[in-house]
Amino acid sequence: MMSRQEILSWSSLGFSLSVVFFYIIFVFGWPEIIPDYSDRFTKVFLNVFWIALAVELIIGLTEHKSKVLKDERDEKIEAYGHKYAYTFLSVSIVAILFQIMLSNFLGPEGSQYLLLGSTSMIIHVLFIVLFASSIVKRITMIYHYKKEW
Repeated sequence: MMSRQEILSWSSLGFSLSVVFFYIIFVFGWPEIIPDYSDRFTKVFLNVFWIALAVELIIGLTEHKSKVLKDERDEKIEAYGHKYAYTFLSVSIVAILFQIMLSNFLGPEGSQYLLLGSTSMIIHVLFIVLFASSIVKRITMIYHYKKEW
């Protein structure tokens, strides 16, 4: 039987993946080199989004105050998740800052060849990195829940 925290990790992972998928499709569009399966993927991720939202609401509404919500194992697993998510977020932000510095160094003509040459692209990448760090946290937590202790 899965613990409450493991169920929340799965639903949060599904929610974050759905948000990132819809954001990427909305902002960047479907890649031209891949056959257009966007309708199928949209249906799948929309269903995952609603199921994850329903699971989180049901768990939130049905929790009892007398039950223990987290034990030491849950705290330790969450600490591992925070550790890897923070590392991912820190490395990503340093890479973004390096791109910005390189863009300023190369000037407007040279920065057009960089991924983060424009301010709007930096905002999009920061949003994706924020959700990606949440995905890293939840994947780490799910791994440690499934791992034998």
